[in-house]
Amino acid sequence: MITATSLFLYADQNLIGPNMSAMAEEFGMDEKEKDVKLGGLLQLAFFVVGSPASLIIGYYADRVRRVRLFFLTTLIGEGPCMATYWVTSYWQLFALRALTGIAVGGCLPLLFSLCGDLFASHERSYVASFLTIATGAGVALGQVVAGTVGPAYGWRLPFILTSAPAVVLATVMVLVVDEPKRGAQEEEVHRMRVRRDTTKDVAERDDFDEQTTAQTEVELESGDEVGNISYKAKMNWSKLKKQLLVKTNILVLAQGLPGTVPWGVFNSYFVDFLHKQKGMTVQNATAAITVFGLGSAVGTIGGGFIGQRMYNKKKSELPILMGLTTAIGALPAYYYLNVNDYGPGRIGLYLSCLVGGVFCSVTPPNVRAILLNVNPPETRGSMFAFYSQIDDVGKGGGPALVALLIVSMGRRVAFNVAFSFWFVCGVILACIKFTIDHDVEMERRAVLEALQTDENEVPTPIESDEDLHADRG
Repeated sequence: MITATSLFLYADQNLIGPNMSAMAEEFGMDEKEKDVKLGGLLQLAFFVVGSPASLIIGYYADRVRRVRLFFLTTLIGEGPCMATYWVTSYWQLFALRALTGIAVGGCLPLLFSLCGDLFASHERSYVASFLTIATGAGVALGQVVAGTVGPAYGWRLPFILTSAPAVVLATVMVLVVDEPKRGAQEEEVHRMRVRRDTTKDVAERDDFDEQTTAQTEVELESGDEVGNISYKAKMNWSKLKKQLLVKTNILVLAQGLPGTVPWGVFNSYFVDFLHKQKGMTVQNATAAITVFGLGSAVGTIGGGFIGQRMYNKKKSELPILMGLTTAIGALPAYYYLNVNDYGPGRIGLYLSCLVGGVFCSVTPPNVRAILLNVNPPETRGSMFAFYSQIDDVGKGGGPALVALLIVSMGRRVAFNVAFSFWFVCGVILACIKFTIDHDVEMERRAVLEALQTDENEVPTPIESDEDLHADRG
């Protein structure tokens, strides 16, 4: 349910690109105005509003019921998207696209905060890959709907077709999905629960200590089961400031700025570039970016599974994989941007889009899983809000930056420069190799400390499976 709703939320993100020329004609824009106003400023407005929205919603994600908050966020963001159907001027379109950014900006911290409390650390890359697939597939779905429905029925209809299902699914979700317990999947919570259950079993079986038995009976009579361990830590500003200084968090946030600039080219310009500069129909250009989306799906799923296995075996190897695949993902772009003859049936274009989609999509599920694993449960909504904000700055500022480059040096050169940002991103990702082990251990200790405070006791932490078996004996 969460995955399906997020798919349609992200479908709103790139409804303009495939029909940019048709929209420019309706609003009386020339080529430069089209690139600046539709390709640059609209994307900037979309993310300028979504960016602070993600901070506010992320903060409340650590304090209130997240399923209900997700529903409200969807309504606030998707209503303006539906209203886009009736705009009559560019500035009406500008205002509504800005408000639509609330849904996209706000849903990411909510989605991954929920994910962290539904799945343990040894599964989170798997789950993050499916959430990333949903968001990426949503963007691709929006492009396909806009590229196929737009030329036939007008550029307005896709805004209805993508926003209405999101509202319906969010309504169903708030009615049927239960709020997960915060911190329920943390390793130390499971370990303490095992210790409590083991202590209870020994007390009941051997009756070795009269006082312990009496205490156990009192707890059972009060309805508080011995094995029922709950994580009660709360978010506060001092914790947030502490997490913002965690080195892995700094690197994850830093890679987002250069890493999202090339995605801005895809979302805003790529279909129109193939249509205008390469002489392709909108439908054929949309097919190319659909193939890229298919490659992205393969890379996300494969990257999530390979990345999780690497993380479970040796955490420090995963950042190297992310850095290399991100840098390699930029290489096919130099082919389809600079070559005019793609071969029979445009096979070169489709193949390069497929390969590029695979490599550039390995990182997203893994970097998000890492962000979950180095932050305690009560801080994840806020940290993903900062992650989403950086992501929004890149996606909104990226097209705006590219628009400025287009004015000064033309589309092709500007797009070549934009894809070079993935090399910078790859270097920053590789640096996480030197911080990840320490920061994951610090998260584990923070959870243990919170549990000790909650239980008003200081249990001996279990450091390994051997210790766990020793306690059982």
